[in-house]
Amino acid sequence: MCQNTRYTAPQAAPHATHGCKGHHHGTAIDTSAEEAPKAHQCQCSGTTSQGMTVGEEVRWVEASHELDFPPVPFPSRRIFDTAGEALLRKLVRRHHERLRAGPLGSLFPIDDQVFYVGVDRTADYIVEACGGPALFARHGGPTCMRTRHFPFTIDESARETWLAELWQSFADVGFPPEIRQEYWNWAEPFSLRMINRRTQRAQPLRYPFELAGVALARHMTSHPTSLPV
Repeated sequence: MCQNTRYTAPQAAPHATHGCKGHHHGTAIDTSAEEAPKAHQCQCSGTTSQGMTVGEEVRWVEASHELDFPPVPFPSRRIFDTAGEALLRKLVRRHHERLRAGPLGSLFPIDDQVFYVGVDRTADYIVEACGGPALFARHGGPTCMRTRHFPFTIDESARETWLAELWQSFADVGFPPEIRQEYWNWAEPFSLRMINRRTQRAQPLRYPFELAGVALARHMTSHPTSLPV
């Protein structure tokens, strides 16, 4: 998650599907007949001021139309039960250290203490979304991440960098292979909802789990081995 308002270019976005040809954007979802979400309804988490509800099954957030937001399969409790809170926090920490050390570094505070306070807050959100303690909703306020990212300029390329660093972080921290796909299937479409600046008319590219390692290769970084785990 972004923490520094100094950044003025990269990481979520508007809409424009008409006239786009020669691109592969995955399966199109026709939402033209759906009602627009109510103004007070969170469009990225599907939650209210009461926080998130995590059950035994995957919780789907309905598709909404603004950019071509696909449905988002929020994690089942299996993620938390398998990884545990400590490893989820380690994943978030590693992911953000990678982001800070790479091309999106200016999004984050220079001061280490301020940076890690923000990382811990983001980890609270991830842990809660996966079935852990409701620390974010209780102490961090509304859980709508799209709204929280509006102060930052986030484009399609920044989203791809964010995803590439997450992919590499899985291996860095030894995230259990059996739950990586479920976690990715949440994070990948969820990241589309963070885009708030478009640099192309075509819809942002999709990165299914089976193809992500190759498709995101151009965004992979070589610096992470020097970072402490």
